[in-house]
Amino acid sequence: MSELIEVKNLKKYYPIKSGFFNRNMYNVKAVDGVSFSIKKGKTLGLVGESGCGKSTVGRVLLGLNPLTQGEVIFDGESMSTASSERRREMRKRMQMVFQDPFSSLDPRMNVYDLISEGMVAYNMVKSRDELEAKVNDLMTLCGLFPDQAYRYAHQFSGGQRQRICIARALATNPDFIVLDEAVSALDVSIQAQIINLLKDLQDEMGLTYLFVSHDLNIVRFISDEVAVMYLGEIVEYGTREQIFDRPMHPYTVALLSASPAFTRAEKANKARIILEGDLPSPYDMPQGCRFATRCPYRIDKCDQVKPDFSDRGEGHFCMCHRKELFNQK
Repeated sequence: MSELIEVKNLKKYYPIKSGFFNRNMYNVKAVDGVSFSIKKGKTLGLVGESGCGKSTVGRVLLGLNPLTQGEVIFDGESMSTASSERRREMRKRMQMVFQDPFSSLDPRMNVYDLISEGMVAYNMVKSRDELEAKVNDLMTLCGLFPDQAYRYAHQFSGGQRQRICIARALATNPDFIVLDEAVSALDVSIQAQIINLLKDLQDEMGLTYLFVSHDLNIVRFISDEVAVMYLGEIVEYGTREQIFDRPMHPYTVALLSASPAFTRAEKANKARIILEGDLPSPYDMPQGCRFATRCPYRIDKCDQVKPDFSDRGEGHFCMCHRKELFNQK
């Protein structure tokens, strides 16, 4: 199965001025050398705590934020070297569903205009009747009633608004969708409905997802592969089973220990790991491991040498010097 998305050494820096008369210039390294790929029809879950850069990755992939360095390859073609016309065509095949469905919907536009806007912009329909038919089909597909097409966002519940956002994303017949915390603002029961909808749409339409989230239980359910981010870097990457059943990085183990336990057996066996220490300054990252200031397994080498992001077997990658930890190979 071929890759639809390939990301190579992606970097996104934000210049910040400080000091008297703003003479000092620093770079906040929101994303610093991230590489991964997503196979067609599959889902990559991107997890990490707030501020690690996972949402920035999604926005850079779609061109919403310009990249500082690196390369994004979409369906075998580099977006950096493609012509503006070609990038526009690729952008049509890439869409995004944002975290807050209310703020991402224009309150002055009704549902019909919100869903049809992309089809009109890309000249995908030839008549008003065809446009109406496609809007009705998309609303039905996403669990909405076509007779609600001329209502506005404030007249819908949170779950219905997110269904509108999904229908809008599907309007241009995309191959790739970035789901940026797409269910985190919803009630738990509504989250399950939206996740099941996304799974059904993927199976039916062959969609490829980048699922950005901090909820590990949802990521475990929907993802095929998982990448764990910490301070702009991917520290562990592997299949769903590798990450959740055989984690190798101390940060991944700490994240998993913080996820809720639902059964008595889980509650009895789960040991919560409390991370101590301070986060490094975003202006001045350490030369060694970025997690060393909080890692309970730190050795002197961790402070001085940055660990390699190496394959520990069967495509399970980890960035850690302590290979003997957690049954690492």
